[in-house]
This record gives sequence, C-alpha cells and structure tokens, in this order.
Amino acid sequence: MTNQFKTIILCGLFLLAVGAFSASAETDIFSQKVEPLTTLDCARCHEQVFTDLRDRGGAHKMVCRDCHEQFHTFKRDLSWEQRVPACASCHGEPHGSEADMIDCLDCHSNAHAPVDSLNLELLEPLCARCHAEPTQQMQQPSAHSELGCNECHQQQHGSLPKCTECHEEPHSPFESNAGCMQCHPVHNVSIMLYSETIPNNACAGCHSQPAQQLKQGHLAHALLNCTFCHADEHGNTPSCQDCHDTPHSPEMLQDFAGCNDCHGNPHDLLPGA
Repeated sequence: MTNQFKTIILCGLFLLAVGAFSASAETDIFSQKVEPLTTLDCARCHEQVFTDLRDRGGAHKMVCRDCHEQFHTFKRDLSWEQRVPACASCHGEPHGSEADMIDCLDCHSNAHAPVDSLNLELLEPLCARCHAEPTQQMQQPSAHSELGCNECHQQQHGSLPKCTECHEEPHSPFESNAGCMQCHPVHNVSIMLYSETIPNNACAGCHSQPAQQLKQGHLAHALLNCTFCHADEHGNTPSCQDCHDTPHSPEMLQDFAGCNDCHGNPHDLLPGA
C-alpha cells in the first residue's frame, strides 16, 4: 500500500469522525442546560450601553439583569413599564412628587449614564428645588448673584470649578477652593467672613506692610493672628480697650491723643510697650 493511498484513507476516516461528532453535538444540544445571559453576552449586541455603564454608569454600573428582568420579548400585550424597569422601583421619588420632577428621563437623558447625561439647560430652572440654601444666598447682591448656576457648574451636575478659572490669584497663591472659601462664601461673596484659624499670609496678599511688621516684631502683638484682632468680618477694626481695658488713669490719658502716641503702630509696637 502506497503512502499516498494511506493518506487518502486517513483523511476519509478523519472526515467521518468529524461528521459523526457534529451529528452527535447537534443531537445533544437540546439536552444542554440553557445558562442565563451574562452582562458580557448583552454587550455583544448592546456595546454602547455596556461602555456607557462601564465609563459613566456611576451607581448604575450593575449587571444588566439586575434591572432588566424581562427582555427580548415581543409579546404585544407587554407595556413599556414591563419592558423597561421603572426608576421609582429603586429610587422612589428622590426629588419630590411634583410633575416636573418625576419624569426622570427628562433630565437624566441616558439611564445608563444617569449623572453624566443630565441636561443642564433643562435642569437649571429646577436647581432651587434641591439646593435651597445656595439659592437663598445668591439672592444677596454681588458679582456672583448676576450669574446663572450653569455658568459656574457648567461641565456636568456636581462639577465644581476652580476659583482661579475666573479670579487669577487675586491676593494670595491659590492652593484650593477651600482656601478661598474660608473667607468668601461662594454663593454670597458680598460678605467676607473668616475664623481665627486663617493664617497671616492669606491677609498679606493685600496687607503686606502690616503683615511684614508683625512678622518682624518681637512683642506681644507679633504672636497673634491678624484675625485675632480683626475678627469675624473683613474691615473690622477693634479699639485697644477691647483687649486692654483702660490700664492708665484718666489724668494720664488726658495728655495724649490716644494709645499710639506712646505705643506706636499696633502692628509694630514700640519697645517697652
């Protein structure tokens, strides 16, 4: 028997075996257990939905079957609510029951990217419903009160711009918004409030000479923060008596115009003061 003939016989046997296996697999396929679709199975057809959930899904980044219990059914008697899960089944009515707050997809235009897909133009008239305190603060006249919410929070819902996007380090090196907001309540910049913990270098940006005098001083006032004396509100200037009462007799004081005649500048006390 030639090698060529042997090869032909082996190929024939192989093809018969493949055919027999295929017939057996085709016969046994209906005896196999049908496994539920996985999220990756869904992604083969719904690739955009999958990538939205993966990259922008937020809290909705779950397996598909958590929400879609019924799918790929063409029964004519099924309603939209039966085909697509209702937001309220998980979330209730988080923004109240008023008509313009319960149609979730009006604002959250993509349920698979719920926050990222918020339509800010539609959302802006409704900001006050959830953000009452900032809305109230914005009623006070200031440069910020002339702005719409979207002019600052413009990228997406919850985005917080850096103060320096509009205000290029006006009086001290920018470190974070929190540093600015220690003095400037962002929704009511008509006032400046601060605590005693504000460091002197924050004041030095505008008040360099007093800050330098305090820094170089070696007497009692040099140990204090600016905000210890200029407390609570920007521009507040205390009297010496607020801390020191009246240490000298009226007879002695009548010869002087005030404390500074002897003690010098309160930021640069004279020796012996």
